[in-house]
This record gives sequence, C-alpha cells and structure tokens, in this order.
Amino acid sequence: MRRWVRVLLGAVVVLSLGGAAAVTWLGLQGENTCVAALRDLDGRCVRLDAEPDVAHADLRPTGGRFEAPAQGLDVPLTSMAAAGGALDPPSLTEAFEVRDPDRTTAEGSRPRIVAVHAVRDGRAPGNAFFEPGARDPAVTVARGDELRVDGVAYVVERTEVLSKAAAAASPDVWGHRPGGEDRLVVLTCLQRAGSAGPARDNLVIQAVRA
Repeated sequence: MRRWVRVLLGAVVVLSLGGAAAVTWLGLQGENTCVAALRDLDGRCVRLDAEPDVAHADLRPTGGRFEAPAQGLDVPLTSMAAAGGALDPPSLTEAFEVRDPDRTTAEGSRPRIVAVHAVRDGRAPGNAFFEPGARDPAVTVARGDELRVDGVAYVVERTEVLSKAAAAASPDVWGHRPGGEDRLVVLTCLQRAGSAGPARDNLVIQAVRA
C-alpha cells in the first residue's frame, strides 16, 4: 500500500487571549479507513497531529448551509464556541459560525463570524478563496461576490491578509462596530505552497448584508 505524508494546515486563528497556538495536520492517502482522522472535501484522509477540543467547542448543528456561489462552495453550517481561546474548527468539510467569541459583546453589535479550514495540497472549504498551489496565492473572492450564511445573503466589500496575531487583535473582526449585526467576517488560513508547518497568515473576508 502506497503511503505518503503531507503537512496540511494550522488552526484558523487565535483569539484575543494572545499566544501562537496552531495545530499541524498530516494527510494520509491510499487507506480505506480514516481512524482518528478527518476527510477533506475530496475524501482524502487527514490525520490530526493534535485533536481539536470538540467538547469545549460545543458544536450545534444549524441545519443551514454556507455558500459562496462564485467560488462553487456549498457546505453545511455548524455553530461552535471558541475552545480555550483558540478558534479551531474540528472539520474539513463544514463552515463554523462562532458564537459570541469574546464572551462580553452583546449579540448584534459585532459582525457575524464564520471560520473555515484550508489545507495545503488538499481541499477544505477555505481553499475556495485563494489560488491553490502558489507560494504567494492570489485571493479568488472579489468585491461584489455574494456569500450566503443559513440563507442570509452578504456582499463582499474587501479582503485582507493578516498575520494570525494581527487577525486575533483586529477590532474589525472581533470588536463592536456600527451596524455590526449586518456584517459578516469569514476567516481561513492562507496556505502557501513550499512552506512547512502551520500557516502563518489568515485571509479575512469582510462582507455586508445584501
């Protein structure tokens, strides 16, 4: 049986508690089963180097979908809490809406936040938003593109690439904002070809309700 290993991704972002936590994932292909592992959108088996804290993430199915029509993305939407200060979605095939991540901000005063994983040399939901297999990948989501969260439509205003530390501290992501209840922020790792270890940057997508 042919076996090979790839470093694939890191945790999406670390919240404002600080630190530099990240999770390394290893991909194994050519196996019929996926034991203590996950599969990406193409069914590739991805073994976890360190397992996400699923219990504290308090996952709750929403029955909804996360869609990016221009990028051909349509995946289930699950609600999650931040676990231990780290935002680490425990699936490579879903999008995760984050419930009140700072524990103090009133609902409706901060943007709606959706986190998705991206993988290196594989395909998870976040891979839809940047050019695959590039050392300096171009972002493939543009101003005016539509994103839909559980049937609610948003229009992309801008995108930016931030270090994980900068994304963790960004008031545009986590803070109180005028009209925050009508805004959406999508977070994913930006994977660069030829690099090793966890991704260093996040792609941040800012959108407003249509």
